[in-house]
Amino acid sequence: MIMHLAQGRSGRAAVSYPHYVIERPCRILVIASQLKAKTKYQALLRHISIGGAMLDFNAGIMLPKHFFLEIDGLDEEIGCAEVHRNGSELGVRFNMLLAQEFLSRLIRLQFASGL
Repeated sequence: MIMHLAQGRSGRAAVSYPHYVIERPCRILVIASQLKAKTKYQALLRHISIGGAMLDFNAGIMLPKHFFLEIDGLDEEIGCAEVHRNGSELGVRFNMLLAQEFLSRLIRLQFASGL
């Protein structure tokens, strides 16, 4: 199983979480001042854990350090921070750990869609 290694904050050890392979369209939502939506970019979710995810994203588009992630088929907007970028590979850390129920719902949705 692929593991996600989240960079530890100052004074804290790095933490690893099991990752689930999910190939699902998603959007990156960049928020402007006054909390108004500024721009949405298309991306592809490759795998996810309760602590972060790996996306395929256009390498030519610059992002701010913090943004939101919307996954197709789910209503939630997940607060994220960029932690890794190599070409079209974009690694994000979630601002809060996801609930296991959320991941279970995403896995069932992926299975049901047959993607």
